[in-house]
Amino acid sequence: MTRIAAMFGLALIGLSLGGCFDGGSGGGSNNPDPAPAPDGKVSFTQFVSDEIGDTRDNRDPVAINDIEFSFNDQTNEQAFDDVLK
Repeated sequence: MTRIAAMFGLALIGLSLGGCFDGGSGGGSNNPDPAPAPDGKVSFTQFVSDEIGDTRDNRDPVAINDIEFSFNDQTNEQAFDDVLK
């Protein structure tokens, strides 16, 4: 019985991870890359607000590894009030 449970668990993990790789049901990216600020950095507040505001069901993940964020609103407690109501 333990062997069957282990095999079932491995199969479930394998199927779950199968959706994480290319070739899934995702299409091309409809999200334009965020426009960098004049200093080459992207405002973190604006980026997060744009991502929260984009509620399409078919959206693709946004690649953030090469984006350099600027954190201009570190002391602004109302930075996300417009999207987190």
